[in-house]
Amino acid sequence: MSTFVLVHGAWQTAATWDLLAPMLRDRGHGVITPLLTGLGTHPEPLTPEVSLSRHIADVVLAVKSAAPPVMLVGHSYAGMIISGVADQVEVDSLAYLDAFVPADGRCALDLLPASVGNHFRQLAAQVGDGWRLPGSEAQLDLWGLPTGPARNFVQARLCDFTLRCFEEPVSLSQDRKLQLPSRYISCVGSHYPAKPFFLPFAEEARANSWPVFEIDCGHVCHVENPAAVAEILVGNYPCR
Repeated sequence: MSTFVLVHGAWQTAATWDLLAPMLRDRGHGVITPLLTGLGTHPEPLTPEVSLSRHIADVVLAVKSAAPPVMLVGHSYAGMIISGVADQVEVDSLAYLDAFVPADGRCALDLLPASVGNHFRQLAAQVGDGWRLPGSEAQLDLWGLPTGPARNFVQARLCDFTLRCFEEPVSLSQDRKLQLPSRYISCVGSHYPAKPFFLPFAEEARANSWPVFEIDCGHVCHVENPAAVAEILVGNYPCR
């Protein structure tokens, strides 16, 4: 049995795993859902000092407490986190859920279209004192969540985020993600506006000879189709 360390993305909280985690536990696996500093129910507030490095440190601590073998799972922004964590602590495998796959010295804004980065900077300047990015319906639309239970689930767990985490480059001196067994889950729903942002990472995964799995849904696959994600993580889902 494995221990799955599930790391959530931007504007979300550890509660985003509330549907997936029980499915993994029901299969006999351990599950850890780290709290990221300043987000959701973490006891520290969100401040301009919250950074990608701090979130990497949060997850390193969680991994150190996990019973092996450990699969480190990152959704969206958390692709930056798990890539950094894998360079600092031993894990057995990685799974990227419609996530960024960074190279050494790159930040999340480097991996997005310039127009998206400019929008985030303008939003932070206008309503977030230069750094805060409020959670809103705009994220739900971008993630391709139609009206219904999945959208309601995600909306209830939205939180503010910080531009600082998107701006900080990740240090990957060893780039161990290329040495570990890794897999990529690509969300390919036709109704998903942000799909073009993440499809290049699925192609990069294929170029790295990682297995790539496609799910016909929007960005938050672990909410829209947690059963499929669970099957992929435990190895019972066909590769595409």
